[in-house]
Amino acid sequence: MKNNSKKLLFSASKDFIFSVLALVIYNGVLQLLIYPGLESRVGADAFGTVLYLISAVSIMGAGFGTAASYSRMVAKKDRTESNGDYNLFLLIVAGISVVVSFVALFVLGNLEALLYVQVLLLMIVTVVRYYADVEWRMTIRFKDYFIFFGMVSIGYVLGLMIYPVTKSWAATLFVGEAFGIIYTFFRGHIFRSPYTRLSDSFKENMKSLWYISASNLLAALILHSDRILLRLVVGGREVTVFYAASLIGKIVAMLTTPLNGVIISYLTNYKIELDRKKFGLISVFLLILTAVGALACTGVSYIFVKIMYPDIFEEATRFFFLANLGQILYFISGSLMVVIMSFSKEKMQLVINSVYGACFCLIVIPMTMAFGINGIAYGLVIISFFRFLLTAFIGIKKLSK
Repeated sequence: MKNNSKKLLFSASKDFIFSVLALVIYNGVLQLLIYPGLESRVGADAFGTVLYLISAVSIMGAGFGTAASYSRMVAKKDRTESNGDYNLFLLIVAGISVVVSFVALFVLGNLEALLYVQVLLLMIVTVVRYYADVEWRMTIRFKDYFIFFGMVSIGYVLGLMIYPVTKSWAATLFVGEAFGIIYTFFRGHIFRSPYTRLSDSFKENMKSLWYISASNLLAALILHSDRILLRLVVGGREVTVFYAASLIGKIVAMLTTPLNGVIISYLTNYKIELDRKKFGLISVFLLILTAVGALACTGVSYIFVKIMYPDIFEEATRFFFLANLGQILYFISGSLMVVIMSFSKEKMQLVINSVYGACFCLIVIPMTMAFGINGIAYGLVIISFFRFLLTAFIGIKKLSK
């Protein structure tokens, strides 16, 4: 028994390292090369609009693509599942993307046909790529998971290299997403036939998909609210300023994504039991990690933003701590929520994020309209901390039963 525990711990540690390396490379390329490269080409004001549209795309990917991925992981543990269940869901989401792309551009007052087609195609392929990583997490093949994100990163770099020809930020990102999907097609099975055969648990799987999607959409909307809300209420330059101020926290916090992947993989493949004491210790540890991480990210931000975004450095400095703290709090509470998913119904995640969304509307939106960047900086910290406390409280209460 003891040897099995050691073997499991070693395997989980190795998989976590592969996951971290995958996301470090992916986010490193995206945040250190692709985004600064695009900003230098289009300028700070225009890049704020680009970030707004990228946010619309990312919300769809994180909302629906990640939902399909997590739902299939849960289904593997408790139900039957097949490619057809999720292919049908992705087809429906492609239809939703037609409307979302139109609305995103309509709000900007720019319904240029070519831009609409580019945003739509990028949105669809991004949703599919977010779903694609389930191939590796479902089978606990984190070496392939590492290569998968490596292929996406290579695609981004190639996309940036051909930017002088395409003159399109959307095409730059499209190449990277496509590379990840192509790799999954050749190395995996989720994009292979049978394409339309539904499982016996189709109805249950669809219910799970929409529950998790609704929850993820709420969370993703708030995660990207700084770009969307600031662009609509204040302006494009302010989007770029706050993005740069929160960037290090965002990069570091995204390391929780591989951690979440390993957590859900092992909790759904092995019988790992939790009690109130263990869950409480996990919660306290994550909260301490958040405070330490925010301070460290603030220090690094002074160096990083000065080098990568010198034109807006002075404007961004006063938001470093708050912006980074808000980002890390958000992602850390998400990790706690993934743990809860292993011993509760999927709809519990929707309940937590619904409360989170209501707090956003009641606190962050009015504060942003009244105080601009200052309002959104303080508002996001307040509601992210509340989300963490709510998640911890629900987890302890569930385990007490």
